[in-house]
Amino acid sequence: MKNNLILLVILLSGFAYGQKVSIQGTISSYIDSKSTEPLFGAEVFLKNAKEGDISDEKGRFSIKANANIADTLIIRASGYYSDTAYINSNETVNLRITLYPEFVTEEVVIKAKRDNSSILRLDPRNVENLTQGELRKAACCNLSESFETNATVDVSLADGVSGSKRIQMMGLNGRYTQLQFENIPFMHNLDQAFGLASVPGTWISSIQITKGAGTVTNGYESMAGLINLEYHKPDNVERLFINGYGSIQGRAELNLHGGKEINDKWSSAWFVHGASLKAENDRNKDGFRDMPLGDNLILMNRWKYNTELFRGQIGAKVSHTDQQGGQIGYNRYENQANQSLYGVGIRNTNVEVFGKTGFLFKEDLFSSIGVVYYMKYNELNTVFGNRSLDATEKRGYVNAMHETILGNTNHKLKSGLSFVYDDLEQTMEDKLPNDTTIRDFNRTEIVPGVFTEYTFTGSRSIVVLGARADYHNLYDWQFTPRANYKFDLTEHMDIRLTAGRGFRVSNYVTDNLSLMATNLPWYVDNDIAPEVSWNFGASWLWDFKLFNRKATWTADVYHTTFENQLVVDRDESADYIRMGNLNGTSYSNVFQTDFKFEPVKRFEIKAAYKFLDVKATTGGELASVLMVPTHRGFINFAYESRNNRWSYDLTLSVFGSQRLPEVMRPDGTFTTDNTSEVVPMMSGQITHRFKKFEVYLGGENLLDYRLENPIIDSENPFSERFDATRAYSSIFGVNVYAGFRFDIGK
Repeated sequence: MKNNLILLVILLSGFAYGQKVSIQGTISSYIDSKSTEPLFGAEVFLKNAKEGDISDEKGRFSIKANANIADTLIIRASGYYSDTAYINSNETVNLRITLYPEFVTEEVVIKAKRDNSSILRLDPRNVENLTQGELRKAACCNLSESFETNATVDVSLADGVSGSKRIQMMGLNGRYTQLQFENIPFMHNLDQAFGLASVPGTWISSIQITKGAGTVTNGYESMAGLINLEYHKPDNVERLFINGYGSIQGRAELNLHGGKEINDKWSSAWFVHGASLKAENDRNKDGFRDMPLGDNLILMNRWKYNTELFRGQIGAKVSHTDQQGGQIGYNRYENQANQSLYGVGIRNTNVEVFGKTGFLFKEDLFSSIGVVYYMKYNELNTVFGNRSLDATEKRGYVNAMHETILGNTNHKLKSGLSFVYDDLEQTMEDKLPNDTTIRDFNRTEIVPGVFTEYTFTGSRSIVVLGARADYHNLYDWQFTPRANYKFDLTEHMDIRLTAGRGFRVSNYVTDNLSLMATNLPWYVDNDIAPEVSWNFGASWLWDFKLFNRKATWTADVYHTTFENQLVVDRDESADYIRMGNLNGTSYSNVFQTDFKFEPVKRFEIKAAYKFLDVKATTGGELASVLMVPTHRGFINFAYESRNNRWSYDLTLSVFGSQRLPEVMRPDGTFTTDNTSEVVPMMSGQITHRFKKFEVYLGGENLLDYRLENPIIDSENPFSERFDATRAYSSIFGVNVYAGFRFDIGK
C-alpha cells in the first residue's frame, strides 16, 4: 500500500509538472498617471521551471513550457522595481504588466533630443531615418527636394527643358529604388517621371531610406534600395498647419493640413497643396525657359479607426499638374499649326485610394492579420516638340499578411499573399525630321504572389530570411530570396550584411522620358525581357565619444549586378538611340562613409564621402554609365540656439565629374566636352521661431554654378541634332527663397 501511494504521488507530480503552460503579455514602463510606454529588454521567467523570455521593442513576451502549474513568474529590468505574478492555471494567460522606475518623485521631467537623421539601431537592415526636423533644414517643397541634406540619395535634373528631377541611389536610376508610403508601394510607370513633385514635403512626418534589396513583404521590385514615407497620422497631427513659400524664380506655394480626433475611435486629417510658377526665366539667354511655367494642386483626406482588437485606415489623394516649358513665348493652348516654337507640355492627373486593416487576437497577443490595399488611376499627356505621349494607367494592389511568433518572441514569422493588377495604355507619336512613327505599347500585368519571412533575434544578433514566389501573366514564375544579418560587436558597434534578388518589368518610355528631349530616333529591340538584379552589401556603425562628445561613424559597401537590364545605348551610333536587353555586363559598386559629430552642444556636423563605380556594356564595350558622378563629397553644419528660437543650416555637396553622351553637332563635328566639370552646390537656411509661428530665409546653389549651354543646337529645336539631355546641373543658378510656418498644436 505504501509503495502504491508513493507511485501515485510520483505520477500526480509528473502530471502536474508536465502541464503545458502558455504565458504571454506586454510590459510597459510607467511614465505618469496617464501614460506608459513599451519596455524593451525586460526579463520574464518562471522561477521553478527556469523558462523565460525577453520583451521585444513593443514590450511583448511569450513563454510556452512544460511546468508545474503552481509557479511564480518573475519580471525584472535594470532600473525598475521587480514584480511577480502567481501562475496556478494551465490555460493561456495574458498579462499586462507595468514596471515602475526605482527612483520616482512626485514629478519627473526627462528631456531628450531625437536626432534628425539616424540609423535605426534595432533594425537588421541598413535603414536611415529622416525626421521632420531634418526635412525642415531646407525648403523641402516636394519629395524630390527632400534629400538636399542627405548624402545617400542624389537628385539631379532629368533634362534641360522639362524641369523634372530624377533620383539616384547606389549610382542607379531611381526606377531601381522602390518607393512606398507607409509600406504601400506606389509611383510605378506613368507617375515615375513626374510623381516626385506630387508629394509635398510638409505632409511627410519621416522618411526611411533602406540600402540593399529590402524585405520580401513589400514586393519584388526593390533592387538597389527602398524609400518609405510616413505621412502625418490623423491621431497625431497638428490641428492646423500652414506653410507659405516664395522664391526669386517666381515660384509660390501654399501648404495646409490639419486633423482632429472625432471620438475615442475615429480621427481624420486633411491636406492641401497648391503651387504655381508664372515668371519667364532665361538666365543663359538661349531662348528656352530655365524651368517650366505651370500649376500644381494636390488634395488628400485620410481617416483612422482604432479599437482594442481592430485597426483601420482609409484615404484618398488627388493630384493635378499642368506645366509648359520650352522656348520663351510657347503656349500649348494655342493652335500648334500657328506656332513655330518648340514647346514642352506636361499634364499629369492622378487619383489614388489607399487603406489598411489590422486584426488582433485577444487570446494570442503576438498574432495579427493585416491587409493593405491601393488603387490608382493615372492620366499622363506630354509634349516635347514634335514628340508626344498619351497614356493612362489603372493599377490595383492588395497585400495580406499574417504575423506570429514561434514559441517565443525570439522567433517571428510573417507570411502572406499579394496581388497586383496593372493596365497600361500608351501611344507615342514621333514627328521627327526624317521620320514619323506612332507606337502603341499597351500591356496588362496580373501578378499573384506568396511570401514568407522568418526573423530570429538572439542576444547579440538578428537574422532575417525571406522568400517570395510571384506568377507573372507575361513572364511566368519569379522567385525572390532575400537575407539580412545584424551582429552587435559591442554595445556601441554593429555590422550588417544583406543579399537579395530584385525583379521589375521595364517601361522603356516612362523609364526614359527625358530622352524625348532629343530628336534622335529610338530603335527598340523586340522581346524586351524583365530586369533582374542581385544585390550584396555590408555596413558598419560605431557610436562613440570624441572629446567626450557624441559621434557616429558609418561605412558601407554594396555591389549590384544585373542578369538582365534595359540598356539605353548611346554609344552604338550618333544617329539614333538603341534600347534593348543587356548584352554583356552591368554592375554598380558603391562605397560610402558618413561621420556625424557634435563638437559643442546644439552644433552638429555631418560629413560624407561616396565613391561610385557604375558600368554597363554599351556600344559593344564595358563603359561608365552616363550621368553618374564617380565621387561625391558632402558636409552639413547645423546649429540651434539655446532658447530654440534660431536655427542655422549650411550644406555643401561636391559632385565629381561624370560621363556625358557624345553628340554630333549640326556641322557634323562631335562634342569634345564629354566629361562634366566638378560641380559644387551650396545651400543654407536661417529659421526664427516664435511660439506658434516661424519664418525662414534660405538659398540654393549659393555659389551660382550653372550650365551656360545645356542644349545642343538650341537655335534649331526641330532639327535632327537638337539635344537637351546633357543637363547635369542647375540652369537657373542661385535661388533665394523665404517662407513661414504656422501651427496650432496637436
